Amino acid sequence: MSAPRLTNLGDQFVYELEAVYDMEVKLVEALGELSYMATNDKLSEGFATHRDETKAHVERVESAFQALGREPSRRDNLVVDALLEEKAQYDESVVDDDLRNVHYLTAGMKTERIEISNYEGLLTTAKKAGLGDEVTDPLEENLDDEENALRKLEGLSTGSGLKALWTRLTS
Repeated sequence: MSAPRLTNLGDQFVYELEAVYDMEVKLVEALGELSYMATNDKLSEGFATHRDETKAHVERVESAFQALGREPSRRDNLVVDALLEEKAQYDESVVDDDLRNVHYLTAGMKTERIEISNYEGLLTTAKKAGLGDEVTDPLEENLDDEENALRKLEGLSTGSGLKALWTRLTS
């Protein structure tokens, strides 16, 4: 299959939107796994909550496609594929639950930053291409959710919720 021909900002937007759609769909399942495998209750609950939010993100991306008059379609997001491969490789190696929790926490923050960058890029392209609010509003909602999720993860990493974990690992 040949690569799509991108000739304008609209094509560029759709190309990136397809990768974001793929990312969100894949992250629904991954967040479920993270929630199940994390042994810290706050971390597990946070991943479960964000999984539910991510299901809404999928629907919002679909609505952006529909606002463009297009059927939602996915293009492999190689960045998220690499993150998922990294998780699988790590899970085969780790034997300590606290180490797993730390890894999942930092992987979650890394993923949120990637998602934030993707949505910021999409919104910039959409605005430059003159796409309407029907396209950008759902993506802005997703961006807000991703920024909130990152703040929560950062709070967990420095707050008392994981204090015992950090104490055990640094003693």
